[in-house]
Amino acid sequence: MKKLLSLMMVCLCAFGAMAGEVVFDPAVTRGTRTAADGADEMMFEGVTIKTTKGAFNPTTSGNVVNEYRFAKSSETTISCDSKITKIVFDCIDKVGSSYYGGDGFAAMDGMTVSEDTKTVTWTGNANEVKFTASGHQVRATKITITIDGEATPTIGAPTFSPAGGTYYVAQNVEIKAASGATIYYTTDGSDPTTASAVYSEPINVASTTTIKAIATKDDLVSSVASATYTIEQITTVNNIAEYVALGSGAYAAIANPVTVYFVKGQNVWVMDESGRMCIYGKVVGNMNYKSGDVIPGGFGGYLKEYNGGPEMTFEGDQDLFGFQEATIHGDAIAPEVVTTANVSTDIWGHYVEIKKATVSDVNNKNFNINDAAGTLAGYNGMNITLPTDLEVEYNITGIVASHNNNVQLLPSNFEKIINIDDLSTVDNIAALLATAEGTDVKISNPVTVVYQNGENLYIQDESAWTLVFGQLDNTYNNGDILTGIAGSWKTYYQIIEMIPLAESFGEATPGTAVEPEVLAIEELSTNLVHKFIKIDNCAMTKVDDVNYNLNDETGDLTMYMKFNGVTAPEDLTATYNVSGFLTLYKPKDAETAIMEFYPVEFEKVGGEPQPVPGDVNGDGEVTGSDVTALYNHILFGQDTEIFNGDQNGDGEVTGSDVTAVYNIILGL
Repeated sequence: MKKLLSLMMVCLCAFGAMAGEVVFDPAVTRGTRTAADGADEMMFEGVTIKTTKGAFNPTTSGNVVNEYRFAKSSETTISCDSKITKIVFDCIDKVGSSYYGGDGFAAMDGMTVSEDTKTVTWTGNANEVKFTASGHQVRATKITITIDGEATPTIGAPTFSPAGGTYYVAQNVEIKAASGATIYYTTDGSDPTTASAVYSEPINVASTTTIKAIATKDDLVSSVASATYTIEQITTVNNIAEYVALGSGAYAAIANPVTVYFVKGQNVWVMDESGRMCIYGKVVGNMNYKSGDVIPGGFGGYLKEYNGGPEMTFEGDQDLFGFQEATIHGDAIAPEVVTTANVSTDIWGHYVEIKKATVSDVNNKNFNINDAAGTLAGYNGMNITLPTDLEVEYNITGIVASHNNNVQLLPSNFEKIINIDDLSTVDNIAALLATAEGTDVKISNPVTVVYQNGENLYIQDESAWTLVFGQLDNTYNNGDILTGIAGSWKTYYQIIEMIPLAESFGEATPGTAVEPEVLAIEELSTNLVHKFIKIDNCAMTKVDDVNYNLNDETGDLTMYMKFNGVTAPEDLTATYNVSGFLTLYKPKDAETAIMEFYPVEFEKVGGEPQPVPGDVNGDGEVTGSDVTALYNHILFGQDTEIFNGDQNGDGEVTGSDVTAVYNIILGL
């Protein structure tokens, strides 16, 4: 009898201590807000989470993000009819330079935060627990609540993705609910029942519509969730001035083309005859626009103020749209030479250069620029390396901006003014790369040009090879000999590149063209970065407009269409001998860089090299040198093995082919 009573007591104790876990997973249970600027709420299996300011259905550039966001200064309440004994937040500690770990929550009794801030644990015994994000925004990928006993069975209301709101294009709306639940919905404004339509695939919303939905599971019925989608017509204007006149908050398109005059990261400054503005966003960055490019009309986005001027960008669910590849690749646009006295808010957005200036009063990102005409405020909004030597003069380039109606310069480069003849000399490229990073020296021996495209100039000598990156006044061809060049080196994405002193890169003398070294993919290594290489018998697979996979049966290699005027062949059923340069690329969120290939020429196996339209001399780009090559061939019989002289396809090489090349250069 005593044994039976003891067994019963054990069972009762076990029942009384029985606990259950309720897991809030953002892939399954979501709230309604997409941005962390207002109150949000969600409920699942008897547990309710409310925040005064946050987003339980966050989006970035219109894309759903699987996390919960608790804004700074928000108060979040987690409640249940049964006692809550434990709450665990799985957090994101950092994204870029922003911190979102659990240490953003204010300390309170029963709460601990792991050393890496990725886990917040509260233990206690309460029906309601409150957390305050006093330090910074907190982002959680999962919330696990342990309850004492069984909670009242409930089923959470469905969630919508994207969330309801104002859109300018049709939306495909997904409805989500707990695993195994059936979703019923209506689009006529009435409340759904189990007799309503059953959700099975995204709902296309092309006009203003209200969607209502419920979820059912195991005889449980959720509350009604509702979302209204307002589809509005996009406003189209002719030019930048008309776009700016719409005012901050407008979402509109520009019908006519604009010209790119400066690019830094995902910031692209553009102009037309009516004005200037900055375009910011990932869509723009993916197009790889460069100075001198012409962007076709039909693009648009959200308008707001940026550093005192107009910016086209994305905001919430209003994305950048309509961006196409540049139709014309013109020459890079040089900065306007000004003095500090010339710089005012009247030339907001202009790309300028201030010569022979000193830097002073450096305070974090703020500093002063001084020249003979006066002093100008600078702000390191592009996050470049500010100079540490404040005793010398610099040529400073940048974008004119303003802050609180006060003009300032956002610097893009500080070029130290150096007397080339006073520099220490080294024998060759290898010796330059062996100096301390940032040390300017002069190379005494000649070097050979391998390839140039925009700001990318590849050179080599008997000791080594490297990439020279920077704006130069001259254009060079494969085989040209340069003497007396000077500069330093820096590390970029785990690779070394030379930073030129532009005035040392003068006229070249012709030499023998450099042939690429033939290597298999399995033979490639990081020691070959910037070397001119040819990979034979490659199969190619297109990933997107600029990314391809190469395979030569010894291995695989990512290929990126880096250079202007170089296009991949359309026939991907054939194999190709591909010439170009090895580099390193660091994918987003990756810890280390991977090898990547920049092609400059494709030679179809069993066929002729695939011509670039207009590339008469076969250097991989279309410039005035191709016009000169045609003239010399037609008038003097020179360059008889021109790469692609018959530009108009009429079977002969005449003056009409010169016109055809001119039209290609001009984008006609």
